[in-house]
Amino acid sequence: MKTKALILILIFTIGFSLNAIDWNISGAGARAAGMGGAFIGVADDATAITWNPGGLTQLYRPEVSVVGRFIAENYKYESTYYDNNVDNQSHFILNFASAAYPFMDGRIVAAVAFQKQLDWYSGWESDEDETADGGANTIIPGIAVRVLPILSVGFSTNIWMGNSIKNTFDYDNVERTITFSGFNMAFGLMTDLNNLQNPIPLKIGMMIKTPFKLGVEVDADYEYFEDLHYKNTVDMPMMMGFGASYRIGDNLTISTDYEIRAYGKSKINYELGGTADLSESEENLNQIRVGAEYLVVSDFAVIPFRFGYKTIPTLQANGEGPSGYGEYTDQVIGSGFAFGTGLIFERVAIDATGELTTVKEEWDNWPDFNESESGTNTKFKATLSCVFYF
Repeated sequence: MKTKALILILIFTIGFSLNAIDWNISGAGARAAGMGGAFIGVADDATAITWNPGGLTQLYRPEVSVVGRFIAENYKYESTYYDNNVDNQSHFILNFASAAYPFMDGRIVAAVAFQKQLDWYSGWESDEDETADGGANTIIPGIAVRVLPILSVGFSTNIWMGNSIKNTFDYDNVERTITFSGFNMAFGLMTDLNNLQNPIPLKIGMMIKTPFKLGVEVDADYEYFEDLHYKNTVDMPMMMGFGASYRIGDNLTISTDYEIRAYGKSKINYELGGTADLSESEENLNQIRVGAEYLVVSDFAVIPFRFGYKTIPTLQANGEGPSGYGEYTDQVIGSGFAFGTGLIFERVAIDATGELTTVKEEWDNWPDFNESESGTNTKFKATLSCVFYF
């Protein structure tokens, strides 16, 4: 009986760390990041396959792209009765790579991409005994067709896979390798009113991603339980986004997005039976994004300047009451700011963006005695994109 109970604890433990991951799955690219991610109604480069596949018909020549990202993370814990502390971690990832090819003067565009969707890296300085790396990636083939001068439709599939993650717990002689699997589809629409007989410099986009079960397959080697294998699943919800962009003159574009990720009812489904809520707050991740891009045209190159803001909804919740005995209250929502620039040449475009996001979780342990705890997670993301045109 004790052996079975311990196995159950080991299997269910993987679920408790899931809500700490950033589940705000969206598109890629330094240019989009510089505009705060307000890109569903822009989507005029190869990263459109991740933001709005309908935007791919705005590509008129073949191109390949690659995106890398550096992430530095700081966590500050503050308490009225425990010692305060600060922790740090940082790492590099390959965030995105793609190739796109237009046919029939751009009326049909085919593309294929790689994207890191969920980053499970963990390497906190204060916890050298526990490390994790990797995450969930997707291979994304897609196609878009211009059905009317002002309307394009796009379709892509997301094939989820792992290089997954490997956790090592030296203090308990534990190795755990996680492999991800799943499949879902995305549909996109792009309406470009600039192609009307009397042009209006407005684009409106919409994107829908279908729900699916994300497989989380674990191979674990514990000190007392060798070759333990189990597969849990996570309910990945429908995701829907709307966006618009407006061009003012020849050089300034402003954009805004609203995206709904319906995680409020998502469950972690355990192979041996039982479920757990993925979201502490049981709220959806509804995100607002706004951005702007201004182009400075010179004889040397086009130099863009980009600014952006977005809300950061999370699966975490603030709380009230004694630790371990209290209750969740409202959803934890942070904010993020971005600035980007680059160099755009005839055959090459280089874009760079810096993003700063802050999320703060608070817990009033004993409100009557003014005792509380809080954790503030601050991330800096530096994203670099290179696009080559042919």
